[in-house]
Amino acid sequence: MLASLLLVKTALADPCGMVPPVWVGQGPAPVAIERTGLQQTYVFFRDKVQTIAIRPGFTGSVESFGMLVPLPATPALRKIDDRTFDHLANAIDPPEVTVHIYETAAIGAIFEEAEDGAVARSDSAPGGMALRRDEVRVEKEEAVGMYEVAVLAAGSSTALQRWMDEHSFRYPDGMDDTVEDYVAQGWRFVAIKAKVGTQSGISPRPGMRGVDPKLPRGARFDGYVQGMAFRFHTDTPIIPMRLSVFNGDDTHNRVFLFTEDPVHIPEVPSNFVRRQLQGTDLHRNLTAPLPVVVSGGTLRPDEQPQVDAARDPDPYMIAARELMTADLMSVSRGELSLPFEEQEKELLRINEALNLRGAAIDGVVAQEVSQLRARAVAPALTDVLEMTLSVVDGHFPPDVLREQNLTLASYTLPHRQDRLEVWGDRAQGPVVYLYR
Repeated sequence: MLASLLLVKTALADPCGMVPPVWVGQGPAPVAIERTGLQQTYVFFRDKVQTIAIRPGFTGSVESFGMLVPLPATPALRKIDDRTFDHLANAIDPPEVTVHIYETAAIGAIFEEAEDGAVARSDSAPGGMALRRDEVRVEKEEAVGMYEVAVLAAGSSTALQRWMDEHSFRYPDGMDDTVEDYVAQGWRFVAIKAKVGTQSGISPRPGMRGVDPKLPRGARFDGYVQGMAFRFHTDTPIIPMRLSVFNGDDTHNRVFLFTEDPVHIPEVPSNFVRRQLQGTDLHRNLTAPLPVVVSGGTLRPDEQPQVDAARDPDPYMIAARELMTADLMSVSRGELSLPFEEQEKELLRINEALNLRGAAIDGVVAQEVSQLRARAVAPALTDVLEMTLSVVDGHFPPDVLREQNLTLASYTLPHRQDRLEVWGDRAQGPVVYLYR
C-alpha cells in the first residue's frame, strides 16, 4: 500500500506496499512482477503515536527485494508475525470449533488444528537541521530479519535517487514530483532491501530465506515475504499511498484501523467500511474461547475437555492481540520501541550473521521472544476496551491515491451493514470428531 514497486526497467506496482524483486547479476531478463493475494494494511493511532504494518505478496523472478516507504517522521522498526492479518480477520469474527458426534463402537477424537504461528528506539521527530538540495542524511540503519533498512532524510528527489543507487537500493522512475512533495514537507523515506540469497538458485519462504542450488537463476517466487511495522509520532493519522499509483491498475486494499473512535477513510466511499468492532467485543474475541457448533448429538461431560482444548484462541488470535497491545503499551510507556521488540531484532541479527535460517531457528526466536512479549504487553490488554477496530475494504480510486495521502475521520457503520454476511470472511476453525 505504501511503497513503490521496484524492478529494473519495469515500473509495475502494488497499492499495498508489495516488496518487489530487483534483478541483479547476469542471466535472462526478469519475469514481470505481479501482485498476489489480498493486499492488507494495519493502522494504529492514539495520542499522536501511529503504527503502519504491511506484509507484501507477489509473484515473479526474484533474487533481492526492496521497497521505499514515505513517512512523516523517523519510525521505529520491527518485524511482524506472518499470521498477523489472518489473526486480525479472526478478531472480527472468531473461527468456530465444529464438533461432529458419531455413535460408533470406537471411542476417539481427531483434531484438525490450524497452523501454528507469533523498533529501534527513536525519540527523533521531523525537523532538525535543514538539508541542502544535494544532501541525504541517514538517520538510522538496521537489519530487521530478512531486510536491510535505512531511514533517510533527503534534500531532493535527485539526492535520494543518487544515494539509493549508490547503496544498491532501487529508486523507481517517474515518481520525482511526488517525492519532492514529501521532501518539502520534511518527511522521511524508509528504504528497504532484502537479500534472498547469493547462490544461483533461491527459494524464498514467508518470513525466512532458503537456498536451493538446483533452481536456475531467475526462478519465480509466488507468495508473501516478511511483514514489517513502522511506529512513529504524528499529530494526525495519515496513510501515505501516493507512491502506490506507480504500481499498476489493481488498487484493491483491505485496511484494519485500530483507533479510539470508529472511523473511515473519507477519501474513499463510506460503503468501503465493512465491519466495526467496539472495544468490549474486540477484547472478548481476542481472549475468550472460540465459539462451538455441535452436530450429531449432545456433548457428554467426559467429552468436554477435548472440545475445550480446541477452543484455545491463541492459535487464531495471538498475533493480532500482541500487535495491538504492543502499540497500546508503546503509548502508555512513551517509547516508540519496546524492550522485547529490540531484543527480537537483536536475535534476528545474530541469526542472520551466523547464516542461521529456517523454520527451526525462527521457532526458537519466536519462543524466546513470546515469553518476554506476553509479560510486557499483558497490562495493556485492558486498554483494548477503549479502542475500536474498523475494516475498510475495496478498490481505492486511483485518482485520489495519485493526488493525496489518505486520512481518517469519525464514522459509525450502520448496524444493518455490520454483519458477517456482509463481511463474509470467517476462517475455518478446528474440527473435533467424537466417536462413541
